[in-house]
Amino acid sequence: MRVVIGIVIVVVALGIIYWFIQRRREWDRIGADLNMTGNVQVLDMSVSNGKAFINFAKRLTNPGKIIGVVANEKQEQRLKGLIKEAAVADRAKAVLTDVTNLSFADHCFDYVIITGLQQVKPAITRGRVLQEAVRVLAARGTLAIIDSGNMQRYEQLLEYYGIKNISVRKINGQKVIVAKRI
Repeated sequence: MRVVIGIVIVVVALGIIYWFIQRRREWDRIGADLNMTGNVQVLDMSVSNGKAFINFAKRLTNPGKIIGVVANEKQEQRLKGLIKEAAVADRAKAVLTDVTNLSFADHCFDYVIITGLQQVKPAITRGRVLQEAVRVLAARGTLAIIDSGNMQRYEQLLEYYGIKNISVRKINGQKVIVAKRI
């Protein structure tokens, strides 16, 4: 019986490790697919655990910069710790601000990334988040929305906000809306 339990624990642990490796590859692929490298300005509007944010930061070269929007001071301190640990402080920054009223100038980011938009409640607030993303997106900038649902609604809202070049891609099994301002 102990042997069976031990085998089950090992299999579960290997499954979890495999899942984390696949997620990291997924984010690397998304960054590569968007050609997010070098001296570009990136806004990550939905930093969660910070791993994707750090992966994106590693793709940049100074003076390129990624700014991660965080919702509270605890998350801000955690992200600052990750930035320091990954040695990307020259090109990554955590900012505590409201995603429905960003504290950035118009058209200042080459890339804007939003993940987990379906978690924003109430649903009407998602439209406001997208409106702010479009506002800060530079001319010829790219907006990427990584989400598990509501893609058709997001496309409709982006068209309403004046974004015309919109495609839905599947990158490593993840649906991604890529919208380019032209």
